[in-house]
Amino acid sequence: MENELSRVVDALPGLVWTAFPDGEIDFLNHRWCEYTGLSVDEGSGQGWLTAIHPDDLPGLVERWRSVLASGEPREMEARLRRFDGEYRWFLFRTYPLRDASGQVVKWCGMNSEINDRSGFEGIGHTRWRLSSSAREDFRSIVDDLPTFVTLMTPDGELELANRQVLEYFGATLEELRARPSASTVHPDDRPDVLAAWRESLENGQPYEVAGRQRRADGVYRWFHMRAFPLRDTDGRILLWCLLQTDVDDRKRAEALLASEKRLLEMIATGASLSATLTELCVSVETLCANCTCCSILLLNPDTKRLWHAASPNVPKAYTESIDGFAIGPDVSSCGTAAYVVKQVIASDIASDPRWAEFRAVALANGLRACWSTPILSQQNVVLGTFAMFSGKPSSPTREDQEVIAQITHLASIAIERAQNDAALKQSEARKAAILDSALDCVVTIDHEGCITEFNPAAERTFGYRREEVVGQQLADVIIPPALRQEHRRGLARYLATGEERVLGRRIEMTAVRADGSEFPVELAITRIPLDGPPSFTGYLRDITERKRSEEELRRGEAFLAEAQRLSSTGSFSWRVATDDITWSAQLYRIFGFDEGLPLTLELIGTRVHSDDIPLFYEMIDRARGVGTDFEYEHRLQMPDHSIKYLHMVAHGIRHQDGGVEYIGAVQDVTRRRLAEEALGKARSELAHVARVTTLGVLTASIAHEVNQPLSGIVTNASTCLRMLAADPPNLEGARETARRTIRDGHRASEVITRLRALFGKKNATAEVVDLNDATREVIALSLSGLQKDRVILRPELADDLPPVTGDRVQLQQVVLNLILNASDSMSGVDDRPRQLVIRTERDEDDHVRLTVQDAGVGFDPQGVERLFEAFYTTKSDGMGIGLSVSRSIIESHHGRLWAASNDGPGAAFSFSLPCRHGRLADGQTLGAIRGPSVTDAERVMRNVSW
Repeated sequence: MENELSRVVDALPGLVWTAFPDGEIDFLNHRWCEYTGLSVDEGSGQGWLTAIHPDDLPGLVERWRSVLASGEPREMEARLRRFDGEYRWFLFRTYPLRDASGQVVKWCGMNSEINDRSGFEGIGHTRWRLSSSAREDFRSIVDDLPTFVTLMTPDGELELANRQVLEYFGATLEELRARPSASTVHPDDRPDVLAAWRESLENGQPYEVAGRQRRADGVYRWFHMRAFPLRDTDGRILLWCLLQTDVDDRKRAEALLASEKRLLEMIATGASLSATLTELCVSVETLCANCTCCSILLLNPDTKRLWHAASPNVPKAYTESIDGFAIGPDVSSCGTAAYVVKQVIASDIASDPRWAEFRAVALANGLRACWSTPILSQQNVVLGTFAMFSGKPSSPTREDQEVIAQITHLASIAIERAQNDAALKQSEARKAAILDSALDCVVTIDHEGCITEFNPAAERTFGYRREEVVGQQLADVIIPPALRQEHRRGLARYLATGEERVLGRRIEMTAVRADGSEFPVELAITRIPLDGPPSFTGYLRDITERKRSEEELRRGEAFLAEAQRLSSTGSFSWRVATDDITWSAQLYRIFGFDEGLPLTLELIGTRVHSDDIPLFYEMIDRARGVGTDFEYEHRLQMPDHSIKYLHMVAHGIRHQDGGVEYIGAVQDVTRRRLAEEALGKARSELAHVARVTTLGVLTASIAHEVNQPLSGIVTNASTCLRMLAADPPNLEGARETARRTIRDGHRASEVITRLRALFGKKNATAEVVDLNDATREVIALSLSGLQKDRVILRPELADDLPPVTGDRVQLQQVVLNLILNASDSMSGVDDRPRQLVIRTERDEDDHVRLTVQDAGVGFDPQGVERLFEAFYTTKSDGMGIGLSVSRSIIESHHGRLWAASNDGPGAAFSFSLPCRHGRLADGQTLGAIRGPSVTDAERVMRNVSW
């Protein structure tokens, strides 16, 4: 019997399997293994998952887990791999097998191929029945399969049926046997079913047929019926196996899909809203057996009333009596649904309190139940209601709800489309009015660049009539010839790639009028949001006057900015009431702030020098209180600790609202202040240098000239004292010696007067100087001193040295200073010759160079520039002014003086001067380095402590 049962299960035209409660597969029938090419061992447990398509596996596993968790029958779809590697779609039906306590003890499943149907072969008629044990085994396996399984004898008599068959028809096996053949088939489908069955009995071939079977509650559902013979080894038919699969949901979905397609075609082709909604109602009445009739009502958003739009089979007396009623919380099913924005089900109008107002007219017209659902727009705004009526008390089934959901969606599409069409017509009328009255040019083009609209403003601007340019290429009408190709490339690039370079942006370009004149325009292009090939709207404005004004403004701003930059002057405005502060770019640069940084008085105060902060805030308080013009100077302390000097001037203006605004300018006068300070410092240093130098040179002369009269004064004074000390005193002699004392005092005074005359102002003179001759004279004057100091002098004077222009005495002063410095640097050198080289030579850029090189102690390269600072010296008895004055002399001759360390010991000091055809800068003289004036000399002499 087990073999017989196995043959029955293996012969089923489906892939049958069972699983433990945890989902682990424990049984696979022969067809499953034959189809997948996997053995029972390979497919058991989790092995069956290897036959699932990789793309479907995650979803199938997730649904299988959900089925196991729910414990309810389910259906799933996935692609299963055939033994040859091809994947085909299968429907997976699962059903739980429970024990007496309701616990799932096993899962039964069948996989049915969706792609196509398989046939069976064999013929013969033999009467054969299963034994009792085989029947029990049959039921234990197929009772929980998620399909209807029936076994019949070769003559067509009912032999066995699984539990699903008995439960669906609500009868026992004996009761089913007693019923006439095909008695449960829908009368419309019965002839086809019987004909297919009889033909199979005659020829022994399998058959497939679709028909509706009546359920125990009288409801008909569509089934796909497949019958095939089971044969013995001799080919004789032992049994007929009939598999019936419930395809009612699929048939309903197909019918609904066909209806949806038909309705969408009506909407797309512009059918009237009334015709579309009427067809929608008729489709529902055909699809839903429980629906007697249905209607669609539209809501007037202003009056909040419902009006019939379609109700083809609703009694006319009913529709006329309720048309135009107001919605509310208890106004029938439709009025309530529109009010509460959710479905309202009246299973029995006779007892539903919401139908109090319309109950009598509804019952009088045979309407007993009403299920109303609001029709919503994409923005969830109520457009109307869809209602299904029944002639008997009832509620919608799950299938009915699915139809309702789809139909209300289609109704919303149709209604919104109609409303949009009406709005479009109004929009077109408004657009025409706007185009005609627009001050800007409005031009539309299609995807080929042809003009489709040209408004009156465009006609006036470009000089064309609308009928002349519509249909013409935009590029040929308003684009200058030089830019037309670029325009066409841009349009082609957008159509090919969708790259938006100008859409949605304001751009400036050049356009051309009908007379050929070009002018600037501002252009904004937008794509018209319509289906199909793209089209565009361009908004153009003649900006000739604006460009002229902008250019004038730009020039003015450029002049102002450049003037501010050159003069280091920034401008500002300050609204006192609100403390709104606006600065020019130059003022941001002066203060060292990032341009555009929001300004406050506190922020500005962070830059003010700490010593000037009281003055700063005093100025602010005075400006707030008086509102008059002000001018003051203060310092800035920059982040790098540098100091800036600012001069501010502001003018106060009073607005109509009484508020005061200051407009002012701030000039950076740091250079001027530093120059003034430097000038004062230079004058002081030069006076000091002149004083010390002069005194040093004239010390011997002063001592000789003053010593003689002073000796006479001392001698005469001593004589006068002796004469006065005599007894009696020699008054006449004392008087004579006093006269001689006065004479010698006058002589000393005359010496001082002559010394003061030596400080007279005398400008330097420019003359042609042979630098070699001048150097030889300096060498002759200093040679004895050098020899005394054991200095070996080696002159290397160039023979072809060109002359220079300058003051001979000043240049000799520089040479002498460099020679004496070199000699002093070697005064402590005893381990090598004290060699001093004086070299002249041609230099670059038509200059001549003189270099004094020693073998002394040298200097620190890091402090080379300090050597030329005033009063900086490396000698214990030096004043630190020689090199500073020397550099000033050379620079006044348009040359330069510098120092460098030797490769060995010592250093080299060089200066370079232009040849004699070089001239002094305009406004400069060689008198830049001169002695102090007479007035300065007097002041100096008065401050000398002898």
